[in-house]
Amino acid sequence: MTIGGVLAEGLAIYRRLAGRSILVAGVIFLVVSLADAFAVSSGTASARLVSLALGLIGGLLVQGALVEIVRDLHESRPVARVPEYYARTRGRLGTLLGASIMYGLGVLLGFLALIVPGLIAIARWSLVVPLVMIERLGWREAFRRSSELVRGQTGRVLALIVIANVLTSVATLAVRALFGATSTFWSVWIGGTVAGALVVPFEAHVLTALYYRLTEPERPVLPDPGAPARTWESIWDEERE
Repeated sequence: MTIGGVLAEGLAIYRRLAGRSILVAGVIFLVVSLADAFAVSSGTASARLVSLALGLIGGLLVQGALVEIVRDLHESRPVARVPEYYARTRGRLGTLLGASIMYGLGVLLGFLALIVPGLIAIARWSLVVPLVMIERLGWREAFRRSSELVRGQTGRVLALIVIANVLTSVATLAVRALFGATSTFWSVWIGGTVAGALVVPFEAHVLTALYYRLTEPERPVLPDPGAPARTWESIWDEERE
């Protein structure tokens, strides 16, 4: 596993699945960013709380759905309707939510301890979402399995995550800047929606590529594009037979 190789595969997945990935993320971030805009304009604690909750749940829903899209492609499965990817993720949302909360607490405690344990936790637990979705693990098993997969390559995985986060953060700031430097209702809503739709899929695809690199190192994440495959007639409707 190399950092450049995983980033390249993540970018290749992004390019190949751009239409579906952007749509899946965009629909959710349209709602999440609307809540953000209301929170900014109202300035109330309740609005901010709702915004944070929707951001957490919406982000997990997007990540899970994107993992499922790549999984279908990797396993040469027939394509599904976009709502089906949301439905698959909703069935695992409770586990994803529990894992996300425990991940945040674990990383925070690690940073409060000596910082280094927090950095190790970020790397060791980076594959929790793909493991919950692909291997259908509970959150405890997902943490254990993620740690086992990353062990021995913790430094490289941490560097990969830092690079991916820097790239997505810079891209998010750049996209948001296009819609105005001031935090108005419309700039927050539209800028957040566009940034979420365009940027979030890349980071999710990088982590999915990392999962497959560590679990199936000899098998490419993406099947040969020249091989016979079904086409997606509509990203919302089922494929025509």
